[in-house]
Amino acid sequence: MEKFDSITHFLQSGDFDYRVFDMGRKVISIPNREFQKIEAQEQAYPYPFQQKAWMALLFWSKKSGENKNPVIWFLQLPIDEMGFLKQDARDGFLIGLLEQAGKNIQAKQAGDITQDDLGESPFAFKPQADRLAMFHALATKALNQPPSRYYQFAHDYLTDAIAFDQWQFLGLQGIADIVARLDQDDNEALLANTISNMPQAPLESFCRLLENVESKNLLAQALMKKLFLTLENTQVEDLPLQSMLVRASSGIQADKLRQEILMRVLDSIIGREIEILAAISGRAWNDLRVNNEILELFIANLATQNQAAFNAILADLMMLPEMRDIVLGQMRSPERSSELSHKLSEFMQELKLTGN
Repeated sequence: MEKFDSITHFLQSGDFDYRVFDMGRKVISIPNREFQKIEAQEQAYPYPFQQKAWMALLFWSKKSGENKNPVIWFLQLPIDEMGFLKQDARDGFLIGLLEQAGKNIQAKQAGDITQDDLGESPFAFKPQADRLAMFHALATKALNQPPSRYYQFAHDYLTDAIAFDQWQFLGLQGIADIVARLDQDDNEALLANTISNMPQAPLESFCRLLENVESKNLLAQALMKKLFLTLENTQVEDLPLQSMLVRASSGIQADKLRQEILMRVLDSIIGREIEILAAISGRAWNDLRVNNEILELFIANLATQNQAAFNAILADLMMLPEMRDIVLGQMRSPERSSELSHKLSEFMQELKLTGN
């Protein structure tokens, strides 16, 4: 049996075409060439989450033509302290995969039932429902396949063909299909026009999925208006929706508008809520990387949390490429508060103990 030195090698040798998606912070397409560099350790993994790379691999035979019947693998692979894939884990996955593939070949020859090639691999995982729906929506679009049967009902809901109080019949996959196809069937304009009046439950579902795509001007303005309106009369029960709106706003295409929203949120009554801080670090990390004013306010608010929450969010944030030095530089400012100095000291002590 041929020896493979990477997942890319395995896919190429099998004459497969493939697509790679990150499934950790958001559902984001990773170009094949970039994935090859990641595997060759020429590039750090771009979207680490909880010290792992959470990936979806979608592949199909190049000989299948228009009738693609893709195979899907969901993989979680550990990364090292520098942000690179741990190659021993990747190699362990390949060994297990080849062993299972060999068993399948033998089973097919004997006429027996075969198993999924991932089998009971410790590197396999099952995505959360919203991530899985978004992945399927983006994958079918990438493969030029039609959306799910739930798409039309979701589209009709936005066109007011179905009463707003009928949202219980909306399928998560249908919502994901709308979000993946904002550029089709006037979906972006329809969604923008309904955000202000949509009941909270379906709006939260749309927002949870909107974080994975770019929102252009009309939709961006609608998201901002809705979020700012909730900030003016904040109630305790508003926090889940506000958190979802912050997550959705991370996908706004215009940098200036997106960063204006972050500053307003961080400077508001909800700016020190752990749900909001986690949403920003998990989805809007790039704005923390490029905007020192936002990062300074974020760090100051984070310092008001308990030490465990402070350590968890900061450690996860610092695993992102280029973020470690930027964050530490900000936190070592001579103008930092005594509270931040104490939290940072405890955090650095924990890093020494864990060897990171």
